[in-house]
Parts: sequence; C-alpha cells; structure tokens
Amino acid sequence: MNQKIKFICILLIILSNSVKAQKNFDDILIGDKKLPKVLLVGTFHFAYYDQDIHKTDKDKRIQILSEKRQNEIKELLEYISKFKPTKIFVEDFNKNNVLMKNFRDYKKGNYELTADEIDQLAYRLTDNFNLDTIYGVDEKTIFETLYNNPDVKSYTQDLNKGLDFQKDFLESDIGKRYMKMYDLEDSLLYEKSMLDYFKILNSPDKQKRDFYSMFAGNLGDENQNVADRLTLGLISRNMRILNHIESNVNSSDDRILILFGSSHTAFFKMYYESSPEHKLIEFNDLSNNSE
Repeated sequence: MNQKIKFICILLIILSNSVKAQKNFDDILIGDKKLPKVLLVGTFHFAYYDQDIHKTDKDKRIQILSEKRQNEIKELLEYISKFKPTKIFVEDFNKNNVLMKNFRDYKKGNYELTADEIDQLAYRLTDNFNLDTIYGVDEKTIFETLYNNPDVKSYTQDLNKGLDFQKDFLESDIGKRYMKMYDLEDSLLYEKSMLDYFKILNSPDKQKRDFYSMFAGNLGDENQNVADRLTLGLISRNMRILNHIESNVNSSDDRILILFGSSHTAFFKMYYESSPEHKLIEFNDLSNNSE
C-alpha cells in the first residue's frame, strides 16, 4: 500500500510540474497582454459551384433562398453575432472591389442577395455591425504563380509529371471513405437546420478530419515531387490567405471573423490554436462566450 501511495504522490508531482511549466511558458509569451480574438466559421458553398472534388447530388441540395432556409439563416446569424465581429474576411478575390460595390448597392436596395454564403452571411453581418469593409483575401497557389511565369514554367511542368492528386485520392481507401463522409454531410445538411449543421461542420473532431483531407491518399508516395507539389498547392494558398488576414490585424481590440470553406478553416485553426498572439474562440462555444 505504501508503495502505491508513493507512486501516486510522485505522479501528482510530475503532473503539477508539467502544468506549472506550461503556465510559465504562457507567462512569458502572453503575460497579461490583451489578444485579438478570432472566430473561424467554416462553411459549405451555398450556391453549389461544383468546383470541389465532391459534388452534392441534385436531390440533396438545399434551397438557401427558400422561406424555411432563410429563417434558419436568421437563426445562424443571431448565433454568430454573439461574437460581435469588427472585421470580416471572406473567400473571394474581390476583383475590382466588387464586394464593397455590391454591398453598397445592397444597402441602397439596388442589389438582391444571391444564394452565395458571402451575400447571405457576410453582407448581413457587415450591415448589422456597421462595418465599413469586407476583406476579400482569397489567393491562388504558388504553383499557379510559377506556372504562369515563363522563366520557371518548365520546372512546374516537370514537377507535375506523373501526378494526379484527384485520381489518387478517389482510388485510395481513405479517399473512398472521405467521399462517404461527404455524402453523410449532405444528408445531415438536408435534414438539419443551418445552425445545427454549422455546429457539426465547425466541431473540433470534424475540423481535424477536414485538415487531413488535404493530404489523404497522396502523401507517402516514393516520388518526392508529391511533397513539393502539395506544398506549392493548397498549403501555399492557405498560407497566402493567412498572410493577408494577419496584415490587417492591427489592434488587440480586433474581433476577427473568418468565413471560408471548412477545409480552409481547418488549416487556419492549426495556426490560431497554437498562436500566443491571438485568442481563438471556438464556434460551438459562442453561447457560453462572454468576452
């Protein structure tokens, strides 16, 4: 018995020291500094543009402009509004400043909101909180940039030889399981309210699986070009987007709302969750958030 008690005491001391060490690290990195807050709102594309590897069956597509779904959008907006954003970042290239042009027309009654999630969520939130800017921060990949540069185009062509990420994903066991997961997502969205679905889409477990989807069925090939191509592809796009966002975070009072496809927000979460310079607010904790 004495040996057991001794073992338990030693274990408690080790655990206590571990907690103290973590606290000391954050005392150094954060201290009593006020941090800008970040809310990641992972979404699906309301207008079903069919640009992703998974395409929702026609009979499973919801009608976002229907009275039923519009009422659900209002409920979703009320929930997101608990965050009280001061800046909103969206998945758009904002060519010719079209975001703000359409928003100003919307305010004047000269623009009818489309089914797109930026119209349905970002425009309404921007209006409700009297914000003066919607930040369109989408980006192309480094691979696309290099491919369009005559000086290095041949390098990108060589890098791409023999690689077909979509085919490899669809033919892999894990890829097939992901496709079944996407089918389940469609069914859940069809059956549930928008708010309930967004809580599922933005749950920690779902975000972890969305993060891994960038590599599923591809990473591990003997061809080293796979790793280079993945880095120059979606990973570089996400890093460029993050850089745009961070270049516009300039106050500890900022409350940053990032509305992007859920595979992107899953990547962003890895950054913000580990950052000592931001406070990440979990989507599903908004009801309990008093900050």
